[in-house]
Amino acid sequence: MAMRSLGATLILAALLCHTTSADSSSEETAAGDSNSPDNFTCINPPASSPKRGSWIHGRSTYYGGPDVLSKLYDPTRWEGSFGILTHGSCGYTPSDGSLPFARDAVAAAADCNPDYPGVCGRCYQVKCVSGPVYEKDNEQVQISNGQYGANRPYLPAINPGLKDSFGRSWPGNPLNKSGHQFVDCWNDQKVITVRIIDQCPCKQVIASNAPGKSAGTTQKQDWCCGGQNHFDLSYWAFEKLAHPVYGVMSIDYRPVDCDSQTPLTFLPGYVSSYMYLDGVQAGWDWFPYNAQSSTIKQYAGVPSGKGATCMSIAPKGGLTFKNRRGSAPGYQPFKDAVSIDFWIKPNPASTDPFDSSTPLGKVPGLKIFPSNDEDQKYCKIDSINLSSLAPVKTSGDWFYMSVPMSSFNCDEYPGAELLDRFDFQNVEERNAKFCLADVQIVT
Repeated sequence: MAMRSLGATLILAALLCHTTSADSSSEETAAGDSNSPDNFTCINPPASSPKRGSWIHGRSTYYGGPDVLSKLYDPTRWEGSFGILTHGSCGYTPSDGSLPFARDAVAAAADCNPDYPGVCGRCYQVKCVSGPVYEKDNEQVQISNGQYGANRPYLPAINPGLKDSFGRSWPGNPLNKSGHQFVDCWNDQKVITVRIIDQCPCKQVIASNAPGKSAGTTQKQDWCCGGQNHFDLSYWAFEKLAHPVYGVMSIDYRPVDCDSQTPLTFLPGYVSSYMYLDGVQAGWDWFPYNAQSSTIKQYAGVPSGKGATCMSIAPKGGLTFKNRRGSAPGYQPFKDAVSIDFWIKPNPASTDPFDSSTPLGKVPGLKIFPSNDEDQKYCKIDSINLSSLAPVKTSGDWFYMSVPMSSFNCDEYPGAELLDRFDFQNVEERNAKFCLADVQIVT
């Protein structure tokens, strides 16, 4: 769940496929098989374990969008119904509130997808598939009384006249009279790449500061509850493939390396051994908390030449890297880990010793610790102060640290295979100002 609030903005995705944000929360949904509208158990999507590089069939809605979208549809739906892209459940929002990735290259993944563990930061190639849209395997979605099912608005019934960002009109739905959805893609061969920055939860709990909804309301988001592997593309990514008035489309997709676009294995989903390398890596959330300022990537003279994440953290604040559901078999990024290695430098704003708790020339006195986030379990030695360790080497103001995992005695409890999170925490009385780079789990 996101750790900061965006005030009065409710982050809801199109057609009630809502991503998590600071203004809403979710309980990650258990796998299973149930059709009950009051049951939040995932409806298992078609079983598949394709070969590396194969395309996987799925479905997509969208979230976010320009003001014209909200002005046209929110009066019939509800205030803030399409949401925004920042402050999602993976973090990735620096202190200036900006989106660090292109808005037409991001998406949310349903928490019922089989490769959901470690999904944050993972990249997928996606293409639209012209034709009917399916609720479940061989069962087309039904349109009745302007809705898909009971609670998912059919946008053409509200107003089919929206033009997309390129001035294109909606091509229409030839199956409308029969009560089904047929999507005419712009180009079935067009491929886009998106990075996962949020989740699309089957079960969503509305927060107290969300407009148009009652605090504590729990709602089922049917698109995100399975039947088909599902994504919530950004509005701008969706409109590259099909007209936004459709609201939902069939897709083919496959996981790829974010940089090289090389296809990756579908199951288990790819998780990098680097939590951070020139940016947050596949499989990892990035969450500063109690941060006075933070950047997800800047060039700060890292000896490797890569980018760094820099921040000013208030007392009791910190930075979390998390691999969601990372204790699942096939994932377990800390299993067999020997050490956690990284570059770190103090980054005070001045030479005044009272400016921060991290003066130049000294290893920052941060508390570091691994843990199991889902069950709130900590290792037998729950933390180590980084200043108690000697750096392996130095370069300018940077210190290269290698922290032995044996220092935490995690094998006895809870077990290294159950660890899914690593924190850098400020336990001093003044702000901790520092930069991190090349954070790696070494096996």
